[in-house]
Amino acid sequence: MKIKKTVCIVLISAVMMSFGGCSKTEVSESSITAETSASDTTELSKIIIDETMSVGQPETEVPRYEFNPHIYVEKFAPEIPQDYWDSFYSLCDAVRAGEPTFECSSAEAYKWATDSITLGELLPPACVKIKGISNDGTTPYENGVGRIYYQIPVEDYVARQAEFEAMVTDVLNTYLEPDDDDFEKCIKLYNYMETEYSYDYDLNYETMPDGANYLTMMSHKGQCIELASVYSYYLLQAGVEAFQVGCCEPDMAHAWTYIILDGRGYHADPTWSLKEQTGQSSLSLYYFLMDDQRRSESGCSVESLQIPLLPQYFDVKSDLDFPAHSKEYLFPPVSNLVSLDEENKILYYTAPDGDHSINY
Repeated sequence: MKIKKTVCIVLISAVMMSFGGCSKTEVSESSITAETSASDTTELSKIIIDETMSVGQPETEVPRYEFNPHIYVEKFAPEIPQDYWDSFYSLCDAVRAGEPTFECSSAEAYKWATDSITLGELLPPACVKIKGISNDGTTPYENGVGRIYYQIPVEDYVARQAEFEAMVTDVLNTYLEPDDDDFEKCIKLYNYMETEYSYDYDLNYETMPDGANYLTMMSHKGQCIELASVYSYYLLQAGVEAFQVGCCEPDMAHAWTYIILDGRGYHADPTWSLKEQTGQSSLSLYYFLMDDQRRSESGCSVESLQIPLLPQYFDVKSDLDFPAHSKEYLFPPVSNLVSLDEENKILYYTAPDGDHSINY
């Protein structure tokens, strides 16, 4: 499936909102799950979020998750040159220290590094609060140096960044364990999103004081674009490659997360499994690690995916492809998580026809 560029994430957001956001398939799945909520079997075992939160302090010190300011999406290497990433990392280091400039390889790299979408996806506290457009007559980029135009006092931004980093590391160390494999990271952070976040029907992109993804991370409320990006961001911080994708069709405008797990692509939808939407206390697995067929059957086309992070000033056509062919983790409708046996790598779940398990 080839991709097509989004012209502006705000425009996509507006289109999605005009089509009723992300509710088309959500309603049908919610109605299915509601019919079986009486048979919810989560009492058989603690759900993941309880397991991770009940882990006591280790007797010996073990490696903990630390904030990574230099997260990277290897999949985009053919489209985003390494010098763009290096320039962005230089920007990250600079704003964390409250510096006024950063090393930058070119005007094009400067444009990508300071773009609001790049910042929103990879450095949420900086979106809206720093810009790459001069407001004092100075030249934004020249001779390998890019200027940072803070929109709030520098000391306020540094404090904002530090608070954000503390929050991210707290989430990672609360809901994940140091020895988790990538599958465990995916499902535990999925459960975190579905448990702790809710859908914001009143989100107004025109009046928000902050970048949308940052605001969603701080308030735990958002729409499909923000929820997909936040899930992606936490996965990247945990070392799992993921990014927001979406479709913009006449009958369905929606965003979700594309995950690369063990070298294979999967679709995961953090919006349509929100527990407040399903009406359940257990985690719905139907939209977790989907293949292309299930994503398409749910009404979301995978033929012309929108990929916000790719530089918007590249040609509209791209050679990148984002397949999701594996059916390894396809769960039947109305499947709900029961527990994880992390020692033996077994996931237990319940479905209308009884209790099941899969090895992961």
